[in-house]
Amino acid sequence: MSTYNLASKKALVTGGGSGICHALCSKLLESGVKVLIADLSLRPEAEATYARYPHPPKSAGDASAIFLKTDMSDWSSINATWKYALETFGQIDIVVNGAGIYEPPNSSFWEAPGVSSVAEDDANATRGQYKTFGVNTIGPIRLAQIAIDYWLHNRQVEANLLWFASVGGYVHSIQSPMYFASKAAIVSMARSLHALKKEFGIRNSAICPGAVYTPIFHPDYCKDRVQPNDLTMTPDQCAAVAVSLLVEPQYGDGSVVEAMLVGKRGEAIVNVRDVPLEALYPTAGPVGEDNHLLEEEQKFVQQMKDTWRA
Repeated sequence: MSTYNLASKKALVTGGGSGICHALCSKLLESGVKVLIADLSLRPEAEATYARYPHPPKSAGDASAIFLKTDMSDWSSINATWKYALETFGQIDIVVNGAGIYEPPNSSFWEAPGVSSVAEDDANATRGQYKTFGVNTIGPIRLAQIAIDYWLHNRQVEANLLWFASVGGYVHSIQSPMYFASKAAIVSMARSLHALKKEFGIRNSAICPGAVYTPIFHPDYCKDRVQPNDLTMTPDQCAAVAVSLLVEPQYGDGSVVEAMLVGKRGEAIVNVRDVPLEALYPTAGPVGEDNHLLEEEQKFVQQMKDTWRA
């Protein structure tokens, strides 16, 4: 087991225009990473950060930043961003699926398409999709699929995939059930891909932040849910945990890690723990020769190894 070296890596980070992922991009740039920021726009603080790291850099090995407008609910936009990142950097080592929306009224369980005047999801879509799931779940899965296929074809790349899930992936809220369900799917994806590190050297982890006060809570529809004076992590504190998931050797094999500020105001600390999903696993069921699910899982992994043997 060894620490993942960030220096000179090339990263594609979605959601880097604000909040936690802006803070994460700052840390990656400080570590010598070239970063393509994929987002709808840049907040002023993000513009200021990225202006300090022009691309192309003065020296080939220096960090640099590029912004490309990307809509994570649109597969053609995701495809174009991936193509641009690869053409610009020549290689993609790190993918961070950080973009997300907090179940806005235009894509909410409580604002039904075809009924609510504010709903923008298509009630008569041939292939229906809520934008909340498009941005939070389907888009990240699509980007991960593209990246993993690329990494399997380019085994020399030190591949690293980080998903931004949430404590909402395993706790629940009647106010925003689609947001919470969309993050539960991300937790499951990261855990399902656990074998990638052992078999193919592809790191894969999910971070599940607790409350972090970011611009995602600025809109009127959710501004009262997390407020500036609440006991919350800063984006920088959360981003520091995200970096540890990218680099520390104990992570990367489907790790699902929670980060949350705990304690009294003024004395609180960031608590980091592996999420004990094993508590949800069945305590009884087929074993030994009757466990065909496990047998087929092992066969599939072997088929992958045979197909993608280095």
